[in-house]
Parts: sequence; C-alpha cells; structure tokens
Amino acid sequence: MAYGTGIAKGMSLTLKSMFKPVATVQYPEEVRAVPVYARTNLLWFEERCTGCSTCAQACPDGCILVATSQDAEGRRNIDRYEIDFRICMYCGLCTEACPYEAIQPGGPLDDAVYQFEEMYRDKHSLTNVAQRFLSGHENTYPNGMKAPSPEADFHRL
Repeated sequence: MAYGTGIAKGMSLTLKSMFKPVATVQYPEEVRAVPVYARTNLLWFEERCTGCSTCAQACPDGCILVATSQDAEGRRNIDRYEIDFRICMYCGLCTEACPYEAIQPGGPLDDAVYQFEEMYRDKHSLTNVAQRFLSGHENTYPNGMKAPSPEADFHRL
C-alpha cells in the first residue's frame, strides 16, 4: 500500500462534496417540511372527535385527559380535552387507537420552549393549532383527507 492514498481519497471526497448544494436549513427563518407520519406534536380535530376517550385509554403515559358530559338530548359534549406534551413520548398509540382519526400526527415542531408549562395544551390551544394547520395546508388533514369547510358549517346552521 502506498503512502498517502488515504489522504488522497479524503481530499477527493472533499472536492466532490464542495460543489454540491448545501443541505443546511436556517431554522427560525426556514422551516423544513415534516413527513406525514413523523412522530411530532399531535393535532386534535374537534370536529372529528366524539369524546370516546380511546386515545386516553391507549396512552401508556396517561398524558391525555378527556372529560365529557351528556346534554338533554343524549348527545355527548366534550368538556375537557387536554394533552400534556411534557410527559408525552410521541409513541403514536393514541393516533392508532382513535377510530375517527380525530387525533393525528403532523403538528408543528415547537417543543423548544422557555416555559415548561407551555407544553401543556388544553382544548382551545389544541383547536387553534389544528385550525392553523388546516389553513396552511389547503383545508386538508395530515392523513390526506379533506376537512369540511367552515363555510359549509355556517350554511348548515
């Protein structure tokens, strides 16, 4: 073996990669697309949820809280729906257990917070995140299904 072949191989690899495009993303300014089934924050769609709490039963950490009540007509109302992302391990068992696909992976990558309490999300903050997702993705759920338009709900009333 000749002396310096390792150095020559290393330098040739460096020269090859020097002219390729850079793969770095400047994070706060540029956000890279999240794959559909990535284990990211969960999105909860209130319009699809029936309050059956199978997601809470499937969660091994117990970070999902569902509280329901019935009205005079016998319909189930969702009083509380909360996810504690401080203890969530993003396993996705809740998304597999939900028969109505009301909870889906694909939320924003915003786990870097200054206040730890910001990772505890209630029904209203989860709904806001889900609505922002729908408005930014042409009213389409992460699983590819089209969401009902808010105008259709308005005309139905």
